[in-house]
Amino acid sequence: MSALRQQFAALALALTAGAALLCPTGAAAAEATLMSAHITRDEPGERPGLFVRASYEFDLPQPLIDALHRGIPLYFQHEFTLTKGRWYWTDKTVAESRFNIRLSFDPLTRRYRVSYNGLSLNFDTFEQALPLIKNIRRWRVADHGIVGDPSDFNAEVSFRLDVSKLPKPMQVTSGDSDDWTLTSGANRVDIPAEAADTEPED
Repeated sequence: MSALRQQFAALALALTAGAALLCPTGAAAAEATLMSAHITRDEPGERPGLFVRASYEFDLPQPLIDALHRGIPLYFQHEFTLTKGRWYWTDKTVAESRFNIRLSFDPLTRRYRVSYNGLSLNFDTFEQALPLIKNIRRWRVADHGIVGDPSDFNAEVSFRLDVSKLPKPMQVTSGDSDDWTLTSGANRVDIPAEAADTEPED
């Protein structure tokens, strides 16, 4: 085996061992609780459309915090889905949107970084960084005029840890442990009358 292959094998073994240590089996799954969520129309100066404001509460499992401090970035995803009910078929998805957030830790500066939409913000403490992940504001999720009668539509939001962005050995281990599962599940959000406009064709 070449020196390069030996180094790669050693790295893979270390990641797998680290994942096993960070992911004890039998732990309860972490749940993100939706505290509030609202759909609003665009404000003056904004691109016409529907916007979401949502807040979640959760405790990040200790294995995830440990992984973060070992230099492994964590990725989180806010999701929005808008469907229209159809009596003759399954509901039609008329809008979907995802908002991705990256949380990382720099061992050299001992600072946390939250990145999204090409922007990055640095924080001195984990507690300072977390609110930017738990709360989302003025998130544009759909075009203007997509909603007809609000009673015909269903809007849902959700939040989760994106396990697919973890290192491969940890993705394998995460399937055996709830310590890597952080999700809110789908939560329905009321569509206000102000969001209604011309109903799109089926």
